[in-house]
Amino acid sequence: MEQQTAVFDISRPIALHLRTPAGVKTVRVRFPSDEEWIDRQRRRKVIVKQLGRGVSETSIPNSEDADAALLAKIRAPEENAPEVDAFEASRVIEQLSQAEVDDVIQVGDGFSVTLRVLGGTVTHLLKMPSAKDVFEYRRGFARVLDLPYNRQELIINLAPAGVLYKKLTQTAEGYAGDAPVIHQAVAVKAAIDALDAGFQESGDPNS
Repeated sequence: MEQQTAVFDISRPIALHLRTPAGVKTVRVRFPSDEEWIDRQRRRKVIVKQLGRGVSETSIPNSEDADAALLAKIRAPEENAPEVDAFEASRVIEQLSQAEVDDVIQVGDGFSVTLRVLGGTVTHLLKMPSAKDVFEYRRGFARVLDLPYNRQELIINLAPAGVLYKKLTQTAEGYAGDAPVIHQAVAVKAAIDALDAGFQESGDPNS
């Protein structure tokens, strides 16, 4: 099998270009560490409000503050660096966190998950998780707090996704080194979603 060229290297400095009313701002950063991604996600508290009749509204209040704090840690020191406000910081962090599922294919007893990430496409080959794996992942991944006025607060912890990824991963193509936890979490969720979808299909009484 031909070796896929590395398209993602967490050690490589990154220059992102923001288009703003004042012109293009070039923001130079390093890729965040796994610990920084986990901390950022923990700070982004997700609020789900039940509106009735099965309708809910999801928001992440003050998420730009967590993104601004992360950007302050990862910006490269340079003279005359452009000012970046909290909302522009969110745009930078969103670009860095890009990991969109392109495809999930069952391969033997596992799943091949293709992601579009900053710089190109990567592929993760994961073993099929057990029912216990999925239970423990879901138990640790999100903590739900009930709030007044039909609201719930979700606190997401990426660490359990990283633990499960390390247990399931067979190969990760397209990387110069290890896959970051922000990619691991998306790959693990995609594999679990595919597993759930397959289980529902096999349980269809009309099949």
